[in-house]
Amino acid sequence: MMFTIDESRKLLNAAGVFFARDEEDEITDETPAQMLNLNDTWCWACADGEVVPDDEMPRLAELFWRYGNCGILFWASERRSQCRSEFHDINRLIDFVRMEETIRTQEPNSSKRAYAKHLYSIGVAPQ
Repeated sequence: MMFTIDESRKLLNAAGVFFARDEEDEITDETPAQMLNLNDTWCWACADGEVVPDDEMPRLAELFWRYGNCGILFWASERRSQCRSEFHDINRLIDFVRMEETIRTQEPNSSKRAYAKHLYSIGVAPQ
């Protein structure tokens, strides 16, 4: 599915993936509206976020549409040179999307991809 920037922003805002902009969250007017909330993603007690430029919004929305929060984690990891988390469950989610996106790239036709047998292991480096 292809999203426009505005459609992407609407979907991701509705999903609540960005830092909220209200008084309780101590977010100032200077805080970018499109900042992913990545608190406790890479390590415990990690206050973190990633600004999503407008030109990246459609890609992020597509990944979210296809994989849910796993797509958000994958996108953030890719933005940070494939960074890894100290949490193995986060890394497995990122690896899952990375493997599926590799398969999508190898076979862009969804009808052919549906019947193509691909095997991979999560948590094992690709060969």
